[in-house]
Amino acid sequence: MNFLLYDDKEILRGEFSSIYDLEFYVDGVRSSRKEEYPKTPRMSPFDYIKMIGWRMEIVTVEKVAHGG
Repeated sequence: MNFLLYDDKEILRGEFSSIYDLEFYVDGVRSSRKEEYPKTPRMSPFDYIKMIGWRMEIVTVEKVAHGG
């Protein structure tokens, strides 16, 4: 599986092959926006993605290999 992360303007911000890589990237986004804990509540990367109006798509490797 791959995890695609889109911002609020539907621009692809990253493609990740693991949840850990996605989480690491989202932590960087959160820090760059100065919204890390304790400035904002503790939350999962998924909740943070939702909070900032971004979205994540999960695609299977087969779908990626065949171009969608």
